[in-house]
Amino acid sequence: MTPLPRIAGPIAAGLIASLLLVACSPTSSDAPSASRPVKSVLAVAEPLEHTAQYAGDVRARYEIPLAFRVGGKITERSVEVGQRVQADEALMQLDPGDLALSEQALRAQLAAARAARDQAQADLTRAQALLERRLISRSEFDARRSARDAAQARFEQAQSELSGGARQTAYTQLQSDQAGVVTAVRAEVGQVVIAGQAVINLALPGDKEVAISVPENRYAELQAGQSVQIALWAIPDRLYHGQVREIAPVADPLTRTYAVKVTLVDPDEAVQLGMTAIVLASQRLADAAIRLPLTAIFEHEGQSAVWVVDPEAMTVARRPIRLGDFHENQVTVASGLTPGQRVVTAGVHKLYPNQPVRLLDEGR
Repeated sequence: MTPLPRIAGPIAAGLIASLLLVACSPTSSDAPSASRPVKSVLAVAEPLEHTAQYAGDVRARYEIPLAFRVGGKITERSVEVGQRVQADEALMQLDPGDLALSEQALRAQLAAARAARDQAQADLTRAQALLERRLISRSEFDARRSARDAAQARFEQAQSELSGGARQTAYTQLQSDQAGVVTAVRAEVGQVVIAGQAVINLALPGDKEVAISVPENRYAELQAGQSVQIALWAIPDRLYHGQVREIAPVADPLTRTYAVKVTLVDPDEAVQLGMTAIVLASQRLADAAIRLPLTAIFEHEGQSAVWVVDPEAMTVARRPIRLGDFHENQVTVASGLTPGQRVVTAGVHKLYPNQPVRLLDEGR
């Protein structure tokens, strides 16, 4: 074998030393980063409130069912659902045939009673003249006067019966007592209904309210007279003020929910009957205190702590704290923080004291 030149020894030694230095030097991943991006939140002392939402629909506060006072077969319907009607406007008509015949019979009876009364009055007048001439006895005169009084009473009775019969005939036409909006039609032409059977629902103008149903486990969240806010799906950019007017004392036997009516305090013309509404009821659960998300808390040497950001140096410092009550995904800070301090809320287990950070949410 041919021996290597002497100069190769120093060159090889230099190469080996360089490789060893490179292998022993820290990689770029081991070098500390310039600044670590973090999410944070400002510590603010605020009361803890819970806003419950209930879905419902807008209704008229006063909605009355209309019915015929007599029974019969419906021959005409003049209104549709959603139609506005005026006072004394005809809504439905029954067949007046039988009642009209009864009214004619009563008119005939009245005419007969009038004729009998007039005849009795004429007989009494003649008897008066005969009595003055002493041609009839006093008892006969009294008998004719009694006959006249009886005829007068029968005439008045016939008048009353005809008045009642005429009213019965008039009841075959259903009229609106006052202006409103038809919200339901419960009978159609050709249907036979009985007296008092509701055939039309009429919503009266004026106050409007939202009807909601509250589950049993949330019954205590609302109180009569409580102020709430109302949002309409059709008008998403406005909130209306409302007040709980009525809470049913008994749950519905089928849905097991309690019916609640919420009055719209300041409705405008845009609020229409039947619109979908959301009732927002806020309830204070705790007094003002600093609350942080659970992701901001970590444990150090057996004690709860958070990372507080120095706004000038943009570094983090470990701050021991004492925790209070928990509520869902938040915890109350009993001591250790003051309002206005910025606390890291994510990645707390990857930080170390005085580590430079960069805020991802400086505006919060």
